[in-house]
Amino acid sequence: MTKDVYFQPNPRAGVIAWSGVLEKGTRPAAQDTSRAQVLFCYDGLMRIEADADRWFIPDRFGIWLPQGSKVSVDVAQRIEFQSFSLHTRLAQHLGMPDRPTVLRATPLIRGIGRRLMDADALPAAVQRRLGTVALDEIARLEHPDMHLPGSGDMRVSAVMSHLLAHPHDASSLATLAARVGASERTLSRLFQAETGMSWRAWRDRMRFVLALEALQIGRKTTEIADRLGYSSPSAFVTAFRRQSGMTPTQWRHQR
Repeated sequence: MTKDVYFQPNPRAGVIAWSGVLEKGTRPAAQDTSRAQVLFCYDGLMRIEADADRWFIPDRFGIWLPQGSKVSVDVAQRIEFQSFSLHTRLAQHLGMPDRPTVLRATPLIRGIGRRLMDADALPAAVQRRLGTVALDEIARLEHPDMHLPGSGDMRVSAVMSHLLAHPHDASSLATLAARVGASERTLSRLFQAETGMSWRAWRDRMRFVLALEALQIGRKTTEIADRLGYSSPSAFVTAFRRQSGMTPTQWRHQR
């Protein structure tokens, strides 16, 4: 289902915000690529895809999309969704990355989004002040790494798709290479060249972002460990801590 939910009039406005609830399965309308965008997810989970790359955005996180970014948004469960559309002349002074980047949301940016949603009811001076605070807050947000690189190579892409569909598969690189008609050495080289990561590091990152998704929807540690192919719950906890600096339980409490 597609809903045109966050385009608003007055394209000359410095900061345009939309805030509201999106149901599971909703695919929001495409963003205005002539402006930079910041999308936030609250009380749920969404996935972002741009070309072959993926980002898994859990509760209280978002993503920075520089001007020209063409992405699709998949709402994995009911969420409060917010978008900030930024005029180019303002966005270019924020010092943000030139690629899509995950952001950690704050209560302040969430509150600003809700307030700016009612822009028509606000005096112009108040809108400008809120817009200025929003820009300042966006520039200060933390950048946790939840990026799962993709690949334009058919062999690497096929292995990635297989692992995403079967994350419990603990096959060796040689076995995975044989599935796609490549040698182990070739597939190893392609993973590094296409993603900047070894295939094992990519698989670890994939398991981490899938674990975040499972934690978000309330899965138990034992269940997640089994689904993702870990030998034991303790092995999963160790791997999760290596990626995030905290245990799954600590992540739940922080959230």
